[in-house]
Amino acid sequence: MAGYDFTTRVRGSLIKAREDALRRNHDYVGTEHLLLGLLAEEDALVMDVLDNLAANPMVLQQSVEQRLTDGQPGRRVRITTDLPYTSRARVVLDQAIATAHEFGDGYVGTQHLLLGLIRETHGIAAQSLVAAGLTEPRLKREVVRILQGEGVAAMFDDGTSEPAETQVPLSIAVEVRYEDGTLAKKIFASKDAAIGFLRENSGQ
Repeated sequence: MAGYDFTTRVRGSLIKAREDALRRNHDYVGTEHLLLGLLAEEDALVMDVLDNLAANPMVLQQSVEQRLTDGQPGRRVRITTDLPYTSRARVVLDQAIATAHEFGDGYVGTQHLLLGLIRETHGIAAQSLVAAGLTEPRLKREVVRILQGEGVAAMFDDGTSEPAETQVPLSIAVEVRYEDGTLAKKIFASKDAAIGFLRENSGQ
């Protein structure tokens, strides 16, 4: 994942995921380890999202662990950084990056990793999240509500308390840099509002 700006919290989650895999005598890092690593990091945003959606992090952790079987002790031990990601775990990381792009963020944070985990759909992590009553739309809406407010989150509602199925950007960030070096920046919930801002600030 070189070249992408993973936050300190995400990097901490990935380290904890590898440590968890080693502790269980697994010679790979799967989606289950990624979710356990994310929960172990105890990131405030992720904890708030889960709690607000009635998915207790501790119960979720136990649900994941119940689905795991430890490997045989005494197998050849690799150093932590050598453990490979499974194909599904790589999908999770790819989806986390894709989610960051959709949010218009220049970094991959824990909220993106959480959404990447449920987007993968087939791994133990996604299965555990769904079993806890979570869906990608519900997680996405709650992330947006916490970070940007109910007004922005409400644009995902379609009358059934779930966002529309069509993938759309969560927000549009616009920056205008003037000749004197000053920078105007604003986040908009619609394309029309962003275009109006650009026209106003460009003198057109």
